[in-house]
Amino acid sequence: PTGRDSKGLWFYSPYRNERKPSFHVNPRKNLWFDFGSGAGGDIFTLAGELTGETDFIRRAEFIAQKMQLPVEKPYKPVPFVEEPTFENVEISRLESPILLNYLADRGIPRDIAQRYCVQVDYTLHGKRYYAVGFENNAHGYELRNPFFKGAYPPKNITHIANGNPRCNVFEG
Repeated sequence: PTGRDSKGLWFYSPYRNERKPSFHVNPRKNLWFDFGSGAGGDIFTLAGELTGETDFIRRAEFIAQKMQLPVEKPYKPVPFVEEPTFENVEISRLESPILLNYLADRGIPRDIAQRYCVQVDYTLHGKRYYAVGFENNAHGYELRNPFFKGAYPPKNITHIANGNPRCNVFEG
């Protein structure tokens, strides 16, 4: 850097000749701006200015080549540790007042909830839990309660055919 101000550092432009530094880098925001050319952006935009590349992957490769960081220790892959899985899973009619109140607070009426959802009781990490279960097409369940958002595998989409030719897509 040739200087600094309250927002960052000043440099000579790395991609054009100039007599006075007009290239500003804001390290807090990870952004740069060249007041001499009016260009600016992030590190990928700068890589494009330096190489003339428009392809993001080629810009990323350029950055990776330029950032030859010293490796202190050889890379050792972390062994995969399988997480505990759901155990003692029981599926039953949705009757829990706590779960029904949870759904009511989310604007889901009891009759709709009981038509499309079930109660899933399960053990995880040695503790017993319960949640609202919404079955998917592969017979897995999306699970929700006031403190948990997860899924009992397998994951899949849920298709509800009510004889309507329209298709509505929902997330969550």
